[in-house]
Amino acid sequence: MLAAGVAHWALALTGAAVAFEAGMALVNLAVTRSFAPRQLPGLALLAGVPPELRVLVAVPILLTNARDLHDQIERLEVHYLSSAGGAVSFALLSDDPDAATEILPADAALLALAQTGIARLNARYPSPDGPLFVLLHRRRQWNPEEGVWMGWERKRGKLTELNRLLRGATDTSFVADTVAIRQDIRFVITLDSDTRLLRDTLRRMVGKMAHPLNRAQFDPATQRVVKGYGILQPRVTPSLPMAQDGSIYQQVFSSPGGIAPYAAASSDVYQDLFDEGSFTGKGIYDVDAFAAALAGRVPENTLLSHDLFEGVFARAGLASDIQVVEDFPARHDVDAG
Repeated sequence: MLAAGVAHWALALTGAAVAFEAGMALVNLAVTRSFAPRQLPGLALLAGVPPELRVLVAVPILLTNARDLHDQIERLEVHYLSSAGGAVSFALLSDDPDAATEILPADAALLALAQTGIARLNARYPSPDGPLFVLLHRRRQWNPEEGVWMGWERKRGKLTELNRLLRGATDTSFVADTVAIRQDIRFVITLDSDTRLLRDTLRRMVGKMAHPLNRAQFDPATQRVVKGYGILQPRVTPSLPMAQDGSIYQQVFSSPGGIAPYAAASSDVYQDLFDEGSFTGKGIYDVDAFAAALAGRVPENTLLSHDLFEGVFARAGLASDIQVVEDFPARHDVDAG
C-alpha cells in the first residue's frame, strides 16, 4: 500500500514537471508571436570607438597547458582583427588551476609563455596609446572553505578585481602587467574562452551601451540600476561543429548554429515584456554601474553561478540583433557544469 502511494506521488510529480515545462513553452510561444521584438537603439560609431567610450575586451582563462594558452592568445588576436579600431584594448584574465600549494613547479613556465605571447601581439600591432594587449594574472590565495590554493572567487573574483583595478585599486591579487592597464576604461566586454566576436560586433555593442536611452541610471538607495542598462547581453549563436566533433546531444538541444547573414532582432519573452534580459556571462557592462550595483552583495564562498544574479542588480538588457558565436557543449555533463 505504501509502495503504491509513493509510486502515485512520483508519477504525479513527474507529470506536474512535464506539464509545467509544456505550459511555459506554450506561454513563451504565444508571447513571442504576439509582440514585435524589442530592438534597442544604438550609436553608429562609424569612425570606431572614441576615447570617451574606451572599452576593454576581457577573457577569463585558466593557465593549464601550453596548447590551450596558444589557442587563447590566437583567439585574442582574432578579437582584435574583428574590431573596428579606436579606443579598444584586450586582456587575458588568467588564474592558475587549484592546487595544494601556493606555487607549482609548472607555474612560472606557463606564465612566461603567456607574457611572451602577449608581447608578440603588441609587437605585431603597435599602438601610439600604449599596449593594446595585456595579461592580468592573479596569484593563488588560500581558501579554507574549499581547502585549496586558488584564484579568489574564481571568475566572479576576476571581474570584481578587474573593476577595482580599473579604478585605481592597488591591493588586488593581480601580479602581471597591472601597470599597463589604463584607468580610463568605461566599458568591459567579457567573453568566455570559446566565444568569438563577429566583425563589427564590438563596435555595435559599444554603440548600444553608449546610447542615451540605454545608459545606466544607478539608485544609491536600492543599490541597483533602475533605468537603462548596466549590462547588455548579445544573442549567443552556437557554432557549426566539425563533423567529427558533433554529437546527438548538440543536435537535439542546440538551436540552429552558424551565422545568418540576414538575421535581425529576435523575440525574447523577458526583454519584450519586461524590458530586461537574462545575463549569461557574455556581454558588455558599464564598469562604474556594474561595480556599484554589486559592491558588498556577495559574501565569499557563497555564490558560484553569478551571471543571472549580476544581471538582476546591474540590470541586463538583451541586444538580440547582435550576435556572438560559441561552441555548444557536446555532452549533458559539460552543459550542466
